[in-house]
Order: sequence, then C-alpha cells, then structure tokens
Amino acid sequence: MPSFLSDLNNFVPLWFWATFAFIVGCCIGSFLNVVIYRLPNGGSVASPARSFCPSCKTTIAGYDNIPVLSFILLRGKCRKCGKTISWQYPLVEFLTGLLFVAAVYRFHIGWQLPAVLVFISALVALIFTDFNEQILPDAITLPGLAAAVLLRCVDHNLIGMNWLSLLVEGATMRRIPQTGIAGSLINTIAGAVIGGGSLWLIGVAYFRFRSFRIRTPADLADFLRNRCVLGTLARLKIVRGEESLAVFVVGGDLEQLTAEELAEADFHPPDGGSDELKMTVLSGLTVEGSEAGLTVTGAPEGVAYENGKLEVGDVIRSGNLEGMGLGDVKMMLFVGAFLGGGVTFLVLVTASLLGGLVAIPKVLTQGKQAMQTAIPFGVLLGIATLLAIFFGEFGLKTYFEFALKSIE
Repeated sequence: MPSFLSDLNNFVPLWFWATFAFIVGCCIGSFLNVVIYRLPNGGSVASPARSFCPSCKTTIAGYDNIPVLSFILLRGKCRKCGKTISWQYPLVEFLTGLLFVAAVYRFHIGWQLPAVLVFISALVALIFTDFNEQILPDAITLPGLAAAVLLRCVDHNLIGMNWLSLLVEGATMRRIPQTGIAGSLINTIAGAVIGGGSLWLIGVAYFRFRSFRIRTPADLADFLRNRCVLGTLARLKIVRGEESLAVFVVGGDLEQLTAEELAEADFHPPDGGSDELKMTVLSGLTVEGSEAGLTVTGAPEGVAYENGKLEVGDVIRSGNLEGMGLGDVKMMLFVGAFLGGGVTFLVLVTASLLGGLVAIPKVLTQGKQAMQTAIPFGVLLGIATLLAIFFGEFGLKTYFEFALKSIE
C-alpha cells in the first residue's frame, strides 16, 4: 500500500491534488457552517437535512448552495427574502479550502492526510463557534479526543516530533519509549496533560487563590462590575450562621447590554436594592457593611443563584473570579492528544503571545473597561494550533536551539 501511494504521487501532479483538495475543502467548509450555526443553539447537524436562510428559514436550493460561488452570484443576499447573508459563510468555506491545500503540500498524499484534514475541520468549527458564541462544543472536543487517541494507536508517528521524550531522557538519564505504540501513547498522554492539564491548573489556581476582600457595598459593586468579565461565574464566600458557604453568581456590568439583549438573556432585575448594585446580577439586593463583611439585609425572591441563593443575614466575606473555562481545557485535551507533548507546548506559548497582542491594545485604548471584555481564548488556541500543524516542528527546533544558546 505505501508503494501504491508513492507511485500515485509520482504519477499524479501535486497541483491536481491541491485543486481537488480546495474543492473538497470548500464543500466541507459549507458543512462546517451548519455545525457553527446549529450546535451552539442546541440544534442538530442532521435535521433539517437541507440548509436554510437564517432570516426567512426558507430551504436553500442546491444551485444556490454552491460553496463561495453562490454567495458571489447572489451578491451576499437570500434569493427569497433579500436579506443579507453573513460574510462568515463564504469565509469559512474559502478558508477551509485553503487549509486543505496547505495540508496537501505539507503532508502530501498519504495515510496521515485524512486525519489531518479532519483535525483541521474540527479546529475551524471550534474557532468560529467560540468567536461567535464563546462556546467550545463538547460534541466536537470529546469525540475528537477519543479519535485522536485511537489514531495515535493506529499511526505511531501521526504528527509532530517527540521532543518530550528527548527532554525527559536528558533530564533523568533514563530512556523512555520513543517509537511504537508505547512511545505514541506516552506522547499522546503528555500532550493531553500539557495542553488540558496546564489550563485546568491555571483556572483552578486563579479561582481558588485570587480573592477580593468585600467589606462595603462599593467593594461588592466593584468586584461584580469591574473585576468580573460579563457572563462569567464569580464565587462569593459567605457565612450563614455557623456555616461557610459558596454562592455562584454571574458577574459583569449589565448596563453594557441593550434592553433586547437583557430580554434575550431572560434577566429581569427587580426594583429597589442598594444604589451601588443597580444593574448587576445582584440588582435588588440590600446590604450593610461592617468589619466582619457585607451583611445581606434584603434579598428579593426574583434573584436566584447557582448552588442556592443569598438570604437575609448572610455575611459576604470575599469574592473569587472564574479563571479558565472548561471548554478551553477540553479543547486542549483534544489538541494535545493529536499533536503530542512537544508541539502542544508550542501551541500554548503561541496562544499566550497572541493573547498579549490582542489584550495590550484593548487595555491601552479602553483602560479598565477592557477587563469587562472576555477574550475568546479558544480562538487563539485554534489559530496557534493551525500554525503548529504546519510550522510546529520548525518552531520547536528554533525555540530549543535559541534556549540552548541562551544557556551557553
């Protein structure tokens, strides 16, 4: 079989495979648009079977559903209702096609190529879903993790270089398997631990140890409105009688939302409450400050919280912020299992650098308000992973050569 693929590569020019890959990639991109649109809304990618206009819900005819081309011919509008169709649709199709072409040139025609193409497709879906909805669907990441482990068992050199084994051997002077199924699985586990495990530890450490003292209504308002990113969980440590409890609330300044967005979120803040807490998730709550903490003097029935609710007499002592979302952790378990330990390390470094490039201009232009804007880190992780697929081995080699020269 390998000789057959080699003969096929010699007989059929690479430009033909690249052209074919672009067409297939655009068609796959059209399907990914369905995934990106339906999964976050709880829909099924199989039902309805045909694509439909997001505005008028009319089923799109086959001749109007040709990737990229139909969008151009229809000038970005629905044939039935005339409403504008998002540029995201042709962008996803065209981008997927280009990535498929790049994969053909990078990996050539072989048994690894289909696995890489499926991996790329999953990344494109995750990137755009997280950008739109700040969601990384389990329906992609968890089956992807299982598939990555299975592929590593079948193909022991799926992708990436086994730098981790070399580093462990250099540090401990003990050899660990670098080839065969044992080496492949060690690399898979290392990638999952480095990718998902490191993000999970960062999130847990931040949530557990980044504590804000609350003694006045202004402290609580500052914590909820300025410290918390809108929509993320914040944990309030409270004392109720002899018990110490944790109540989870949604943080962020809801004044940023329009009336329509508030209605869509099904949030109806009750009347009354402390002035400092207006338009926060605790709107309607009345509190009284003291050295012991912030005592709840009035809690309306309309305000509910996860894991119970605040009651009159509760004393709020401090607040903790949610760090890393579990969606990012699951995504990096999937990515790490596919790429292996060394390349996954490079993904985390690259994503962190990209995060800095995104965050610094926002802080400089928006100041404290920038803290209220969540950065969809899954987007950055996805972009970093795509870069690692094509340039990961070169990047690792360059990184370690630079590190060794710095040590010398």
